[in-house]
Amino acid sequence: MPSARTSGEQWRVIAIVFLILNVALGVNFNGYGSLVAAIQNEFATQRVFASAGLSMLTLSLGLLSPLVGTLMRRVSIRLLMAVGISLNAIGYLVISQVHSIGAMLACYALLVGPGFCLFSVVPCTAIIANWFDTGRGRALGIINMPVGSSLMPIAAAVTLGALGLRATFVGGALILLALLPLLLLLRDKPRLPTSTAPVAVASAVTPLPSRAILRSPAFLILSLGIGILSAGGLVMVTHLVALGMTRGLDLGTSSLLLAAFGVAGVVGAPAFGWIADRIGPRYGLALLCFASIPPWIGLIVSGSSFVVLLALAIWIGACSNAIMTLFGLAMSDWLGESNLGLAMGLSYSLQIPFMFGAGPLAGAMFDHYASYTPTIVLHCTSFAVMGVIFLLFRRGRASARPASAVS
Repeated sequence: MPSARTSGEQWRVIAIVFLILNVALGVNFNGYGSLVAAIQNEFATQRVFASAGLSMLTLSLGLLSPLVGTLMRRVSIRLLMAVGISLNAIGYLVISQVHSIGAMLACYALLVGPGFCLFSVVPCTAIIANWFDTGRGRALGIINMPVGSSLMPIAAAVTLGALGLRATFVGGALILLALLPLLLLLRDKPRLPTSTAPVAVASAVTPLPSRAILRSPAFLILSLGIGILSAGGLVMVTHLVALGMTRGLDLGTSSLLLAAFGVAGVVGAPAFGWIADRIGPRYGLALLCFASIPPWIGLIVSGSSFVVLLALAIWIGACSNAIMTLFGLAMSDWLGESNLGLAMGLSYSLQIPFMFGAGPLAGAMFDHYASYTPTIVLHCTSFAVMGVIFLLFRRGRASARPASAVS
């Protein structure tokens, strides 16, 4: 059935979702890298535990995303997002009051993570898929442009230096709560025109049950690839500031590396979305894998030059910030937008080992080798293998029964 949507309405949806997603990723991910050293000192713990907050968050994301995908078929996406924003903010307010690393990590697992899951990547991607039949890659690229989130490492570092770690967590909570009024302007999908009689849409993809999605080769290959690519992005978000400090840079200068990593997504996310609209998600994903390898290798030989490290951070950021764009585009293209929310949720559950283990593994390897080089080699190898798999993989659109007539 045709839907009532105008260019103006679509751009309004893009603007609102862009702001929500930027704050979600900025507060929960990008700002965290600037806090790792302070968390380690505040709670008198090791780097592996100080960097584990994001792992607890992503563990919750992986475990709960299938439930969120199922709820999105039954409950208003906007309502789920309101609950998620509130939980996320409450989590940071509680963290500002705890005094042990175990309690902090529990807050990330039980409040911050579930809240993030309810209002961030999966719901935002589903809303864009509902509003865009054509140019979806470009639209997803725009909402994934990390304009706001690229500012969060600097804001976190400044707040940390001026007011301390606990005030920084409170500030994150207040920023999140400021998003709630925006949801009043957002709709899950376009309204159907009242003048159009109900019709059958034979070509529509019927929503598939979880077991059918989990058996799809396209779903499994995409989940593996996104898991590997996301692991690399999480390592950069968690450890890039620390890597800069091991090269002799101070906290403020090292935070600029993470800010540059984020800013690069302003170009990378829409560029890869535009490319994938033209060459297809599969080739776009392969290109992303191979393009990620040279700058990672460059980190091994870059030394302590801030200019070189900055250039490498920008290159890596351009690639890493395009991951979610290609994830949403490929999943909606391969499985259909009616299966997008549940499929992305199930995919995150399969990505738990990558998302949960990436940051702590890099921290543990650094503690053991006193260097990030082994971690870099591991990720470059996985990027190369996954790029070849995407090039060789041939998929068919998910089989689905024709949609029944609407009566």
